[in-house]
Amino acid sequence: MILIKPDFYDKFKCTASRCSDTCCVGWEIDVDKPSQEAYRKVAGAFGDRLRENIVDGHFKLLPHDRCPFLDKDNLCEIYQQLGEGSLCDICREHPRFVEVYGDIMERGLGLCCEEATRLLLEGEGALQLVSEEIDEPEDELGEDDEEIRNEVLYEREQIFKFLADDSAPLSEKLYNAFGCSSEYPFAPLENAEAYLELLEKTVSFGPAWDEALARIQLRIKAPLKPNGRAAPVTDQGFFSENESRRLLAYLTYRHYAKCLFEGFEQGKRLFPVFFWNVVRFFTRELAGTLDANPADEAQSKQVKIDAIKILSRQLEYAEENMVLLERALEGAEE
Repeated sequence: MILIKPDFYDKFKCTASRCSDTCCVGWEIDVDKPSQEAYRKVAGAFGDRLRENIVDGHFKLLPHDRCPFLDKDNLCEIYQQLGEGSLCDICREHPRFVEVYGDIMERGLGLCCEEATRLLLEGEGALQLVSEEIDEPEDELGEDDEEIRNEVLYEREQIFKFLADDSAPLSEKLYNAFGCSSEYPFAPLENAEAYLELLEKTVSFGPAWDEALARIQLRIKAPLKPNGRAAPVTDQGFFSENESRRLLAYLTYRHYAKCLFEGFEQGKRLFPVFFWNVVRFFTRELAGTLDANPADEAQSKQVKIDAIKILSRQLEYAEENMVLLERALEGAEE
């Protein structure tokens, strides 16, 4: 089998207590059956705590949706007491993801993780994918399915190629890769209001998103200027061209090939542009730092990471939200 991964994948290492966020708060934590069996055999008071805090295959969350095994320093007690090998699957693998297409396995890191997002944005040049042979069982594909897969991966490779073209300005990259003309900055949608309408239809993951959405609503529906016109919604200027093309390419890498199983080929093709437009037009609102200055390098770096990770969590980690968006974008004009 061939394993494909992005150029920054092997550099990733959880920053643990140094992370400004934690993936052990605000998520439903599934405990897989092998881990449940292992936890039943743990002796002593800690073993009793493990068993008492598993309900219907999940850890019983504390107030503010904290994992019951997250200590005051935001470190995992299971890791400290029993070692990394005792973590349940989701805790050991997150934020990693994997997709298998026949004899091709693709791995990546979710952008809800600030360290993964940092590595993506700080990469030099266009996003590169690396491949290697691994000894893993393949998924069976018939000849017809394999041919379709190859066509989809070829089409995705063309998107990567257009985004990596150093001779073309970003506007030309966007047109060649996604069919979005620079004459229409909100393409593939008509305007900022259309973006807000879609975001308002998504299912909220919690208060942090509700607050971010309220800030976006206020920005779009701000009081009129003295001339009677609303202030225009424009690019807030935080993302460089290289950061933009790496983000667009990475979202394409994660989502486009899933049309093999899920459909919505056009919707999956345009989702990266939708995501990118939301984070560039509403960087401050998403990050909750309304006075952020793009010229302040240190502040700008954190604001971009915060904007991407909250939007990734809201959209990419809720299947119903992805279906809603991809269905809406499926009919968008190229």
